[in-house]
Amino acid sequence: MIYPWQQSQWQQIQSGFQQQRLAHGLLFHGSAGLGKNDFAHQLAALVLCQSPTTSHHACGQCASCKLLAAGTHPDFIKLAPEESGKAIKVDDVRDLSASMALTAQFSGYKVAIIEQAQQLNINAANSLLKTLEEPADKSLLILVTAQPHKLPITIRSRCQQIAFQTPPESQAIDWLQQQGLENASLLLRLAHGAPLLAMDMNGDALLEQRQQLMQALLAIAGQKPVLDFAASLAKLPGDRLLGWLYDWLADLLKLHQCGEQVTLVNQDQAQSLAKLVKLSSLQGLYAMLDQVNQCIQLKSIPLNSQMLWEDLLLSWQRQIKRV
Repeated sequence: MIYPWQQSQWQQIQSGFQQQRLAHGLLFHGSAGLGKNDFAHQLAALVLCQSPTTSHHACGQCASCKLLAAGTHPDFIKLAPEESGKAIKVDDVRDLSASMALTAQFSGYKVAIIEQAQQLNINAANSLLKTLEEPADKSLLILVTAQPHKLPITIRSRCQQIAFQTPPESQAIDWLQQQGLENASLLLRLAHGAPLLAMDMNGDALLEQRQQLMQALLAIAGQKPVLDFAASLAKLPGDRLLGWLYDWLADLLKLHQCGEQVTLVNQDQAQSLAKLVKLSSLQGLYAMLDQVNQCIQLKSIPLNSQMLWEDLLLSWQRQIKRV
């Protein structure tokens, strides 16, 4: 589907397609959780459709649309890492390039989507250059990424770039409420304005896990032993918890530097954060934020979760002033 906050990008793409001026290479970039992959698949469906609607969307009924929905369309390729965080390998890109060079079986477009394109390793990126530099007639290559800076400039410069922005808060909350989401405002803040990430966070389990982290941080600030909490936190989803800890530290830094008028991610914890500002130091918070950043960067490497959380919680305990 095309989401409400993607209408301007869709109109831009539609216009290029209708005027037969659609670029051979497109780079969709923006924060995670904005629906870039969904947008790319909607465009692929439109380009491959044999009978587009008068509003310039895929009809969903022709043979091409049915094959695409079934995942068996001969003129469509999707490439993504085998696992999140893993590299896209050169052999996979070579296979994609070879397929894109063939004549379309439906006598129309050949379309390929590369999701998490920032995971192209250097050899894979170099192999993709030829396809971008010498595209076959009626071929469309769509790269999707939340981290365009990780793509080589040689790739970026050969694509038309389409940026996706986080929607206005009111629009995002309206949409989330239409999907039946409770706590839409809180979840949207936790997702940094990305509606689809907010949807993914919906459910009692994730909010309970976040609350466990908050309670641990507050208890340790009250001089409770670190080891009482590290083991339980180690059993929870590491990526989520590290992101929430980062936001917690960032909120404290905002309060230190700007006072109580700032907008907090953890607005529901504003009273607790206001108390902790008086017990924390800028230097200590910045040092811990760097530590959390390093843990996030190493998330693709297997680590001992309990030791990681013991280390982080000890750092938190050290930087809180004793009362």
